[in-house]
Amino acid sequence: MKNLSIPLLLFLFVGASAAQAQIDLPENFSLLADQMGVDFMAPLDAGYKDIRVYSNRHQNYELAIRSRKEKLEIRYHLETEDERHPMTSLPHIRCIQMISNLASNQEEKVVSALSLPDSLTAADLNADWAKVFFFEPKKDFSTRLTCQMLAMYKEGRGMVFAYFLFDKPPTALDNRLLTIRFEELDNG
Repeated sequence: MKNLSIPLLLFLFVGASAAQAQIDLPENFSLLADQMGVDFMAPLDAGYKDIRVYSNRHQNYELAIRSRKEKLEIRYHLETEDERHPMTSLPHIRCIQMISNLASNQEEKVVSALSLPDSLTAADLNADWAKVFFFEPKKDFSTRLTCQMLAMYKEGRGMVFAYFLFDKPPTALDNRLLTIRFEELDNG
């Protein structure tokens, strides 16, 4: 019985490593993340895999992952701060622009702006500012019924957008907010 536990542990370790290896980061995402000091931490559970990134007339993104188990797709978009483009340093206004691009234009549809969940703060994301928005996305952006958009900003680095697309929210939705954050940089 004791001999079975070692192979089982080995299987679980290899399985977890294989799950991590299923996410291949596109070069443009990796370059932007390095430039901005952004950490991406792929979920190790729920069978997440990277999926093809398609050009989108409403909003492009650099990375997309999906879990069939959770019925959740997550897309990531990184924007470096650029002094030639003032909106890149005004997160409140940039979010309104982003929602205008992505949210359904139907009159009866609502956009909700919320604080982060109680279990998470902007400091946990190493961000100067962070907010969560819920809306129904334009059908050209996603056929899912709901988009939860995490927007976060770090002065001197830029903005990170994560789009969580689903029909019914998975139980781990709040935990998925931690898949991306700004790195803590040493000041020494």
